[in-house]
Amino acid sequence: MTTLLTADHLSLTRADRLILDDVSLTVTAGDRLALLGRNGAGKTTLLRTLAHEETPDDGTVWRAPDTRLAVLPQQPVYPPGVAVHALVDAAYPYGPLEAHVRALEQRLAHGDDVLAEYSAAQARLDFVGAYTWPARAARTLGILDLAAYHDREAATLSGGERTRLALALTLLQEADLLLLDEPTNHLDIRMREWLESWLATHRGAALFTSHDRTFLDRAAHRSLYLEGGVATAYPGGFTRARAQRQLEQRTRERAHRIQAREHARLEGSAERLDEWGRRSTALRGRLARMDVPDAPQAEKAIRMRLLAGQARARVVLWADHLHKSYGERAILRDASLKVRHGDRIALMGANGTGKTTLLRLLSGETYPDNDDAVLRVADGVHVATLDQTWHGLDPDAPLRRQFEDRFGPRANALLGRAGFTGAHWPLTPRQLSGGERARAGLALVSALRADLLLLDEPTNHLDVETLEALEAAVNAYGGAVIVVTHDRAFARNVATRLWVIEDARLIEREGWGKRTELDPARTLDGDPPPPPPPPTARQRVRTLESKLADIARALDTHPGPTGREEARLRARQHRLRQDLYTAYGDAYAAPQWDLRTREGALTIHATLFGAGAMFHAARDPDCPHLAWDGATLRWSTPPPAWYGAALLGGALRLLFERLGVTRATLGDGGPTLTRRAYFERSGYVRHP
Repeated sequence: MTTLLTADHLSLTRADRLILDDVSLTVTAGDRLALLGRNGAGKTTLLRTLAHEETPDDGTVWRAPDTRLAVLPQQPVYPPGVAVHALVDAAYPYGPLEAHVRALEQRLAHGDDVLAEYSAAQARLDFVGAYTWPARAARTLGILDLAAYHDREAATLSGGERTRLALALTLLQEADLLLLDEPTNHLDIRMREWLESWLATHRGAALFTSHDRTFLDRAAHRSLYLEGGVATAYPGGFTRARAQRQLEQRTRERAHRIQAREHARLEGSAERLDEWGRRSTALRGRLARMDVPDAPQAEKAIRMRLLAGQARARVVLWADHLHKSYGERAILRDASLKVRHGDRIALMGANGTGKTTLLRLLSGETYPDNDDAVLRVADGVHVATLDQTWHGLDPDAPLRRQFEDRFGPRANALLGRAGFTGAHWPLTPRQLSGGERARAGLALVSALRADLLLLDEPTNHLDVETLEALEAAVNAYGGAVIVVTHDRAFARNVATRLWVIEDARLIEREGWGKRTELDPARTLDGDPPPPPPPPTARQRVRTLESKLADIARALDTHPGPTGREEARLRARQHRLRQDLYTAYGDAYAAPQWDLRTREGALTIHATLFGAGAMFHAARDPDCPHLAWDGATLRWSTPPPAWYGAALLGGALRLLFERLGVTRATLGDGGPTLTRRAYFERSGYVRHP
């Protein structure tokens, strides 16, 4: 096989830390070499050194002449003002060869004897498929969901889109040697499977890192494991390399144990001979020649656990008829679901199909478009959400201070279990790497004691060891989990249910790799929907007063009830009055309002009256207030402008967000505001 690259005895130190220690490797045509190791082991540094972007302290890197190299960075940066199509055109790799063919054509036209050279160059163009490259480029952009951004400025793309564009540009160079740093980042399962097949048919060689164990197993022919700066070669991908590595660890442990035991036995025998006054020279000479191998150093394990809450509802969440659209594009149509205590649900689907939107609906961060949607959380169930970007953290607050504010003296232990040292404590999430942010977010939700966890791609940027710790934590978790992930191994190892969003439909698959569809909201034995939230004390007062009024009317009818029926009604009337006195005590011992919110400088209280309500400023009930009759909001007296704006904003928030009102008319004959329009103006939903 043709040797493309050789690295000999590479060593590199940074800030007194040994990154590479006498690393050597050879890459030949057709090689698929996976670089394995924990975050910070030096995989990216080794790739940068092989690409001559880093200079080693010692050792050399040799690349065969005319070997075309393409490098995929983890964090691509594009110059402003450059469109996607310009970058794609610049990636065309056969321009010099085409220019050479055109020059030979001109020489042929002038009568030069270059026919053989021209034929060879033309054959080379045909062999590499230069004329079909535009079709391959269009297919690559389409598969990576970039075709719609042909005329967009590359610098304005989202982080995931920029990463996928960088991968497309790297692959389209069709280089002899590819150095790919985390090529599976921001790829859904369909894209990852396509990348596996692309690498399988690529004529050149590829070195790559990834945290996707399935991808490593399918794409790699051999692996190089980095630990403590030392590189160890293994055959096959991740699973085979780890099995071989574990066997080596056990063999070294056994050799150390046997030799140490023999060394201790001989040393004891020599000491006894000395005590008895006999010669121990031979034994001590044997001891001096004995080599006891060092025991393998135990790898520091990431410890992770997820604490469940106290709720024991059989069904923790229930939803029906959820519709959600952005503009004219439907994200979810008539989605229904049930989440039961103990469920571990993997939510999967292509990028952009609505997985994050569904989690935001279930967490209450956004709202369905339709008024007949039903979404209930069982009484006492605490829901915790891990978002995709900042993972529930404040991006600009120091890490330890955030944990200390929430958990007090437990902060140090929580951060330590997640692999954070004192050096990380003053850093903000914005200063952390993607993997560190994900670990910090998981440490955060681990201590919240939630009954339902909504995890949006927690596996992004996590190394394999942390992924396996998260798998163990999810499997041991006592509550319910819905997790969005593109990691196939993670989903297979933890999920008891598999949800997929296809064509705006939420469906459940019977199992991994199966096409049989199930209803995500199907009813099982003993599976009632969660009960509605308990009524407030003021609501109980109104209900009891209504029931007593019904009894009073029944007693006052003519002719009246029979003696037995009257006795039954009066007994029930007595019980209801006792309940009403208790409800009065609960209601009027509590604050005299049903709902509260903050808007600008005002704290606004809402008092409910049947279908109506009154909205007024806290501690200022004599100022102008808003009355709601179930259809129209009216001022008691005209208010000052600033006061009216704040009170009206708070009243609308309570009506649309808390009470589920669908439309409200502002004053007699005034404009009518719909719930949908309110959410658009508030920024909860994207404007069509």
